[in-house]
Amino acid sequence: MQQLAVLYLGVNELNLSIVNYTKNGYYVLDRSITEPLKLGIENSSNDDYIKSQRISETILILKSFRKIIDNRQIQDIECIASPEFNNVRNQIAFFDEIYKTVSLFFKIQSNEDIATLIHTAIINTFGITKGFVMQVGDVSSIILKYSRKVLLGFKILPVGALTLAELTSNITVPENKIEKMQEIFLSYLSNIDILKDIEEDCSFIGVGEIFEAVGKLARKSTRYPLDLAHNYILKEETFNSLFNLIKTLDLDKTKKLKGITEGRADLLAGGVSIINALKNVTKFKEVAISTHGLIDGTVIRYMTGLNIERPIFDVLGCSLSNINEFYGGVEAINNIYDLSVILYRQLRVLHKLNRNFAKVLRIAASMCMSGKRISFENYERNNFFVISHSDIFGVSHREILLAAFIASSQNINDFSLSEWVRYKDILDEEDIDAVKKLAIIIKLASMLNVTGSNSVKDISCDILGDTVILKTLVEKDASLEISQAMSIASDFKKVYGKNLQLL
Repeated sequence: MQQLAVLYLGVNELNLSIVNYTKNGYYVLDRSITEPLKLGIENSSNDDYIKSQRISETILILKSFRKIIDNRQIQDIECIASPEFNNVRNQIAFFDEIYKTVSLFFKIQSNEDIATLIHTAIINTFGITKGFVMQVGDVSSIILKYSRKVLLGFKILPVGALTLAELTSNITVPENKIEKMQEIFLSYLSNIDILKDIEEDCSFIGVGEIFEAVGKLARKSTRYPLDLAHNYILKEETFNSLFNLIKTLDLDKTKKLKGITEGRADLLAGGVSIINALKNVTKFKEVAISTHGLIDGTVIRYMTGLNIERPIFDVLGCSLSNINEFYGGVEAINNIYDLSVILYRQLRVLHKLNRNFAKVLRIAASMCMSGKRISFENYERNNFFVISHSDIFGVSHREILLAAFIASSQNINDFSLSEWVRYKDILDEEDIDAVKKLAIIIKLASMLNVTGSNSVKDISCDILGDTVILKTLVEKDASLEISQAMSIASDFKKVYGKNLQLL
């Protein structure tokens, strides 16, 4: 395992992210630190000039970041700066001073670079075929559109949440301020090609701090039971309620909103004004919140430069492989998943579940032992916490939650109806039967791989009256596997209503 440090220098913040990555191209975020900056870069003109005091303050932060990098002995470093620095008159002196002082070489990104990095992050973390993506920044905003992994176009708008706050600083009435913010932003949306002819099956995806903040507020206001931020679906009615609240608040009251950091509260009004204006133009009814953007795109681009290919066409498979790569047991998990798929197909006539449960089974089987990261004792029950708090890409929160219940109910008596009721707004009551049936399949697959020797290669099924006969094709002695699988025969009968026999 190796480490990569990514430093991002924006006009109002400096971020250090450290990721662990492997030679197979998998990575996990290990640490992220963000420090605020006030460089005085507020527009896209060529009049911006960074004062010496601001340069010193930036270098002071970078020295601390450099110390963290050196203490960890990280050799791989990527330093990127936002496109706004292209318009700074003393940019060369600024970056030369940084290089001389802390030996960090920043590359100023072009608008196209930023669009490409965000697009790369989105297609690697969402299973959405057609997407309309927006990132709201401090002094600029970006919108882009893709279809089947291909970037179709993008547009950088020279206005962000901070820009709107400054342009309306003389307006004291909150509602009037937000109305003016929307008016200003809408003036930038005319004659933009990617806003035309948006297909009905195109999904709206929001990236960045503003969308994350709005998503967090939405989850709190609706008492959303699942503590997952990525791919949270923000419904139009929920956003409208938040928007109607925020537009009545002054800055002091905005700071008191739970989930909003005080230092960024002044940008919330501008951010929601931009989102609302764009929503009204595009007519989207919901937005999927992404917590993965520029940094992920930079990491993936770096690894691609190492000739590591990303299997982005199977987003879920890549995500599960990524998780198991860092927590071990990959071969055993693959064997359990393969056996689960075989059992799922062989027992189709009994479980009668549609193909929508294939992804759910894949997650549950791939993470059926994840609870051991907490403790071996009752690890099946621990599976629920691990899966329901994991950043799994390419699936909905509902599918993650179903997988968590399946993996935690392998001992069928562990299924908790009271726990299920907590998630009644996400799950359906008829899903309970599916959870129990798939939990039995996962448990059978685990028992048939109990020695980890991959002895059982295939399974066929015969149903004779009230008995299900599973015939195993083995390459090695599998007496222990069959004995262990037969130990759950009583659970099998409770769920499937049939006696179980293994040969």
